Amino acid sequence: MKRENIVHKSYLDTKAKVPFPPAQLVIYQPSVYEVALLGETNFFMALNALTKDYKNSITEDNSNLDSLTNFDIIMSIMREKTENGKLIFVNVFQLFTLILPDYKPMITPASIVFQDIKTEEGSQPQTHMIDKNNFDIFAQYLYEIFGLGAFLGDGVIQDYNPGGDRARALVEKFKKKHEYLAQLRKDRGENTAVASILGRYINILAVGEQKDKNQLSQYSVYQLIEEFKRFELKEVFDYTTQAKMAGAKNVKDAKDWMQDITLGVELE
Repeated sequence: MKRENIVHKSYLDTKAKVPFPPAQLVIYQPSVYEVALLGETNFFMALNALTKDYKNSITEDNSNLDSLTNFDIIMSIMREKTENGKLIFVNVFQLFTLILPDYKPMITPASIVFQDIKTEEGSQPQTHMIDKNNFDIFAQYLYEIFGLGAFLGDGVIQDYNPGGDRARALVEKFKKKHEYLAQLRKDRGENTAVASILGRYINILAVGEQKDKNQLSQYSVYQLIEEFKRFELKEVFDYTTQAKMAGAKNVKDAKDWMQDITLGVELE
């Protein structure tokens, strides 16, 4: 399923807090440094669990799953008593404390409840709810805020292995595909370990743009990815232009490095 962008780009470009009207929440965009404190692997595992479009990834007949929503499936995964289920639960909970610092998260059987931490004296704290009615929109917000479309094929988004019954029918398909591709890379002698992709972006930009690594570590995840993608476009554009000026033949025109960048969407 094609994802339609719904988060205004001005929020993403400026690292501003992003309002989520369906639950009256405000989502904080952490810096890359703050993500590192949580753990990049844990961070992306939680995001992957929350934003994976389970329903539209079904490739076989799974009539017993037709009645489930994406929210039902992720809640089922987090309720599992397996080590992986517990790990996903912990990582998702920690992600919520990072990106929603003004609220106390509580996971119930039918919803994810966020309670205001700061309230006026004498008043009851307001509660905000994520459930099957607004979860898909919430997941899309996270997908855009953290530029997950840019990571497709990079190996940073890891699959996991839940121990439940109905959720496993879906997730096993994703896991088998991931294992096949990882084995293929291993057979070719490639390193299949996932390093810090955000750290790699920082190191490349620090050299290529002559910027301070400490400055880059204060970027939001989206800002870092967007700048890296534009840097890539600029490098290719400059190389192509220089090659043509030197008389090179059969050189394709480079993509315009000044165009709008929508992460995860092929550039014109």
